[in-house]
Amino acid sequence: MESPAISNKKVIHPFVVTILLSLLLSSCYSVRLMNKNGIPEPDPLNTSEDFYRGKRVHVLDTVITLKPVEGEFYLIERCASGGFYSFEYKVTFGGVLLNVITFGKKRQVKIKYVCLKQSD
Repeated sequence: MESPAISNKKVIHPFVVTILLSLLLSSCYSVRLMNKNGIPEPDPLNTSEDFYRGKRVHVLDTVITLKPVEGEFYLIERCASGGFYSFEYKVTFGGVLLNVITFGKKRQVKIKYVCLKQSD
């Protein structure tokens, strides 16, 4: 005979756990667009061990407030050469949570970009 303590336990179904984990993991991603034929703006002092090694990286990490009557706005300064070598946009779980809690009025923006080298 089973004891009453064991029969009253609630077990979380593995399917529910799988769905929750997939939602958490899918809300954290990054997208990088790269110009294959361009030459990046060099930065010999950048010794990072990733894609951006030796490149001058511009980083924008801010929270923007969106208004329904607001038109276009620009966050990124234009490159002197007129083009981008690479552009990376990152979405995190915290950014998605902020967007949901504020009903889309505030959005976290994380952008890294590298300009093209100016032709001499």
